Amino acid sequence: MSKTHLDAKTKTELLKTAQRLGLRGISTMNKDELVDAIQRAQTRSTSPKRQPLGVATVAKKVAEEIKRRAVRKRDADEKAKKVASTRADRGSQIALSKKEQAASTAAAVEHSAHKFDVTPAKTPPPKQVFHEEHLGELPDSYGTGRLFLVARDPHWLFAYWDLSWQQMADYRGQASDGRLLLRIFEKNHAQPAHEFTLQHDARNWYIPVNKAATSYNAELGFWRHDGAFHVISRARETATPPDSVSPDTSATFATIPLDIPFHDLLGIIRGHLRDGERLAEALQRLQRDGFKFPFKVGVDLGPWTTEQAGQLERMLGGDIMRRMQVGSMEMTEWLRRRLQEETSSGMFSAFSPAGASWSGAQPQRGFWFAVNAELIIYGATEPDAKVTIDGQAVKLRTDGTFSFHYTFPDGQFQLPVVAVSAKGGDRRTAELRFERKTTTAGDVGKVKQPGHLKSPAAA
Repeated sequence: MSKTHLDAKTKTELLKTAQRLGLRGISTMNKDELVDAIQRAQTRSTSPKRQPLGVATVAKKVAEEIKRRAVRKRDADEKAKKVASTRADRGSQIALSKKEQAASTAAAVEHSAHKFDVTPAKTPPPKQVFHEEHLGELPDSYGTGRLFLVARDPHWLFAYWDLSWQQMADYRGQASDGRLLLRIFEKNHAQPAHEFTLQHDARNWYIPVNKAATSYNAELGFWRHDGAFHVISRARETATPPDSVSPDTSATFATIPLDIPFHDLLGIIRGHLRDGERLAEALQRLQRDGFKFPFKVGVDLGPWTTEQAGQLERMLGGDIMRRMQVGSMEMTEWLRRRLQEETSSGMFSAFSPAGASWSGAQPQRGFWFAVNAELIIYGATEPDAKVTIDGQAVKLRTDGTFSFHYTFPDGQFQLPVVAVSAKGGDRRTAELRFERKTTTAGDVGKVKQPGHLKSPAAA
């Protein structure tokens, strides 16, 4: 192989060729040295066998190799000096120390030795891999053993207990009858107003109560073998809200400017605040007393009158609403529809204090009485399901709840309620049966019902 072919190869290829020829000490050679060594090895392999060289010949060859290396090192040193001189001529004001010069010389030698090396391709940085943190499922309970009680509306309470399945099973094992009980107490009463035997899979309970605006508490426990009642947990006292218009008819108004920051507004009245007084209360008092504010104060509309309160109560249904045993959501929907119907029809006016919903002529004087009833069907399912009541499609709310109103005259009625899943593969049916039989004594009228309501199918 000619010197031209060898010069065209990379150092890595020359090293492999030298290894095949059995050459030694090649790891410290540069490319030129490798080419010379390979040529000599090839010449030896192709030339006729000669007599072994004498000691003098070997010494001479070693001396020549050392001389060649010394010449190459001298050339590298001169090249490094020229580089340093060029930097100085360009106005570099950095004086290289002896250590830096030695480092520069070594770098130049290293560069000369590897100037024909092929630069390996840069390895791309490893891609960032997102490792999902598996925290597991939330537990069914935390096992704190606490009992919670809240009021849902004036006639419903909601109880929830934080016990694990194992804790509930252990307590049932300690009970004399294997049952856990939820007991509801009215305030200042020793005997429970309600007592419920809990099912094995129950984690919460809805409790109907008769009295609104009343405080209740609850306890969870079981009967021991010695006849005593063991309390596992007792809930904090809660109160049901009233189911009538608030007796507090007072109404106060204060102007709160939106263009003045809260901190600045507080600074204006800070010196006039009373102990425990809230900002809105202080503003209302100062505006009422004529305090000069740097903003326009609105007109005081005056107190809420008895006539206005009575008008509102009649519009919202009065005693009829208080007797409807439905949830807060259904009651709100009923109020909204009734209010829209009655305000749009103008049936409540200053000239008709009792309203225009009574059928027939309303007595102008003396005692009178009228009553009626409506039927409300309500429930819940998956938000994308389809529900029909008596064959009529019912629109579901966004959370899957629904309600539908009917008139409720005397008679027997049946209402099939059907829910079908969105894909149509699951179907659930419930048939509701009702009977109304009204008996009266004396002259009793009927409250007129909205005309859009339909009657349920007769049984």
